[in-house]
Amino acid sequence: MSETSAISVAHATIDEFTGSIPAELDGVFRRLVTEFWEDGSLVPGALSGIPALLDALGTVPPAGQARLALLLGLLAEAAGPDGGLPAREAVRAGLDRYLPLLRDDRTDAGRSAALLFLLGHFPEDGARILAAASGTGADQDDLSRLARCLQPYEGADDATRWNLGRVFPSPAVWGLTDEERAANPALDQWLGLPAGRAAELWATETRALLAYSGAKAVWAVEHGATVSPFVAPAPAEERTAGAAPAADVFRGHAEAFRCPRCLRPLTADAEAAVCADCSAAFPLVDGLLDFHDEPSGPSDPLLAGRYERGLRAGFVRIMGANWGGWVSLDDEDAYLARHVRPTEGPVLDLAAGAGRWTGVLARSLGEERVIALDLSAEMLAQLRAKLDRVLTVRGSALELPFGDASLGGVNCWNALQAIPDPEQAIREVGRCLRPGGTFTVLTFRQAADPLYRHFQRKLERQAHRGSFDPEQLTGWLADAGMTVRDLSGPGNFLFVTAVKE
Repeated sequence: MSETSAISVAHATIDEFTGSIPAELDGVFRRLVTEFWEDGSLVPGALSGIPALLDALGTVPPAGQARLALLLGLLAEAAGPDGGLPAREAVRAGLDRYLPLLRDDRTDAGRSAALLFLLGHFPEDGARILAAASGTGADQDDLSRLARCLQPYEGADDATRWNLGRVFPSPAVWGLTDEERAANPALDQWLGLPAGRAAELWATETRALLAYSGAKAVWAVEHGATVSPFVAPAPAEERTAGAAPAADVFRGHAEAFRCPRCLRPLTADAEAAVCADCSAAFPLVDGLLDFHDEPSGPSDPLLAGRYERGLRAGFVRIMGANWGGWVSLDDEDAYLARHVRPTEGPVLDLAAGAGRWTGVLARSLGEERVIALDLSAEMLAQLRAKLDRVLTVRGSALELPFGDASLGGVNCWNALQAIPDPEQAIREVGRCLRPGGTFTVLTFRQAADPLYRHFQRKLERQAHRGSFDPEQLTGWLADAGMTVRDLSGPGNFLFVTAVKE
């Protein structure tokens, strides 16, 4: 189709959209999107049609305005043939039309979410936009995300730059106190980064926040109000002192362990596990048995305490399309209670993080039976503070330090998508599971909706995470000797239970 013909078709679809009845609105909108935008890029002729989209904002009801605002936001960040953003200024020209809609008391959830996503693209107008947004009743979660998207790195003061790395899914989630800042002077490490590197990280975080806002807008335009915003993280859970952990380095699981380098048996003293064949030694430091060659590396000491109720919750919302609260923590706990059916032997919580689901396993199976493995020493320190009788191991999912058919069960909860080579990790699980043992997984499918998939994929690129084609995932499990007994989940969730044959 020629560019002239494409423009004509787009204008005809705009006319159809403005005259649509509610039942037809979404179908016509999806056609309209394809005539302006495709997978993050402008369609030829789209630029000349943007004034007509702006004019249409004043002729359609709020549901139509919500969809047009979403499309305009997509166009503002859409790439042209040379990789630039050719539509951005044409979309920005409509600012005087957007701000009254944002201030309108009749604003519904879909229109509000779409407008906040759209307006987050124009930092040069940040003062005007934030002044308009402050009186709308938007929650602190949305307002803090919008303010961060509108803050260019070059104009940020040191206090704002200090929060680099602490903004997803919104700065409001972090809620750092003066006491936390004073107690963690090393958190100013970002201020010492080369300017170019710091600006690059800033831009990466901005793109992740816009992806979050866009995904929320896609969902809200179709479904309405989302679940309530996040609350401040709760204090660290206290536990009463129990029986002293076993003095044994392996906590009674010596038979399960093997050297990850040569898969030969290990011996242990009070300070390390040692391989008699290749002489590799793996130290025990502060209760953590470390099988990984690389140091844990510096990380934000405040991350682990905010992970479950902040970062994780935000990640699950965008990746799983959980804006309506389809899957709760209680639902996740109930799934594990129903599906974890280990055979004889220890149960591994793979990529255990701060231990929220390690605790679920420990309550049903006993702490002494559970082994928690993760790459982050800081996360495992949080886990040990709550579950001091669980053996904590630092190691790689790609080279598990366990023998063939040595584990009674494995759980990998909201982590498979973060492993660099998930197929290899599944092979390792299959190698280590005993026949009859269960492998339980929570991860995410690739969204079928191309609009939602666009934002899901954007976050994956920024956060170095992935999602899965269910057929590919079940193929990997079969190749590793496991049979899928359950594959379910609403939205983009994937709950999986597989059994080693």
